[in-house]
Amino acid sequence: MIPAGLRKVAYASIALKGLFATVAPRLSARVAATMSLPGFENTGELEPTDWYVRAVRATGVGMLAAGGTALLLESRAEAAADEESAGSEFDGIDRIDTDAGDSPDGETPDVDGVDVIGDDGDDEDGDSTDE
Repeated sequence: MIPAGLRKVAYASIALKGLFATVAPRLSARVAATMSLPGFENTGELEPTDWYVRAVRATGVGMLAAGGTALLLESRAEAAADEESAGSEFDGIDRIDTDAGDSPDGETPDVDGVDVIGDDGDDEDGDSTDE
């Protein structure tokens, strides 16, 4: 699979090419002809026809829309993945449920030798926690 950073660069380059073709379609067509026909002579003298210029502009609008949409979807997918991974991270604290109703005998469990304070404010030894 292609890394997310590389995909973003590709989508941005598509949008940039689309912007260039939309704003300057005649120049974009000339550059494309020069780059596509390096073995031919006098490629700089080629003039695109009007219908071809309109087609280049329409293609540019489509590329701009596709690149922008892809960038938007990529950023949303990244945000959703960050949110999902943030909820599943282990924070280093073990949590133990100490409800008395959960234990089979109905007593409040003693967790690692620590007295668990009940609902009445007294710990298991009967000492009051109020000072």
